[in-house]
Amino acid sequence: MNIARSYQDCFFSVLGDSVSTLDGYQPRDYAVFYDFANMRHSGVLTLPDTWWGQLIDALGGTLLVNGSYSGSLVCRHPQCEIESYGCSDARTAALGTAERSPDVILILMGFNDFGNRMPVEPSPQSADLSVFSVAYAAMLQKLRQNYPAAELWCLTLPVSDRLSRASAATLRLPGEHSLEAYCRAIRTCAQQYGCRLLDIFDPSSPFETMDGNHPTAAGMRAISAAVWQCLEGEGCV
Repeated sequence: MNIARSYQDCFFSVLGDSVSTLDGYQPRDYAVFYDFANMRHSGVLTLPDTWWGQLIDALGGTLLVNGSYSGSLVCRHPQCEIESYGCSDARTAALGTAERSPDVILILMGFNDFGNRMPVEPSPQSADLSVFSVAYAAMLQKLRQNYPAAELWCLTLPVSDRLSRASAATLRLPGEHSLEAYCRAIRTCAQQYGCRLLDIFDPSSPFETMDGNHPTAAGMRAISAAVWQCLEGEGCV
């Protein structure tokens, strides 16, 4: 199967956090990281500079809605007063337009859950939407209900240049709050809900950042290249 041919003229929506924002492409009330100042500092200036813009273009598709919200978690943080979290009814219902629904939804979320050390797996004391695996599953379930014909593409979390210099426990086992633990939860949820998994967690290939967290233009290219490599690994590019 030629994947680029398969998705020619398809409509793609994006569900993400600051890494997937760009001024002018989010709903007006969504927080944006890549504004004028950060666009200049990072070199991420236009749609073709973003990982998602590059991927959609390579597949011959069209952007429908970018529903990314800077600073947002998948989880419902106990101190969050607005429904910016990824598993909320509001976020999961805002990826289409009045005229059409997306054919594909690209999902890259979890960086802020990791940064806030949200629990990954439920326990007797916590099994609600403040738990990452519970919230991620709820997010996929709501997306399936709202957009039953859409393909859901779940990306694991790529490693930044700052994290690549951190201790192994920060990235991998045995820490409950390691980046690998969040990626394992994403893998499990993607399999459970029949999503396409694009596993781009790779400590040996960190992406370049402007501040330790947010990709530069080169970092964006590294993320999109990692996604494309996953598609090649499926034998469909």
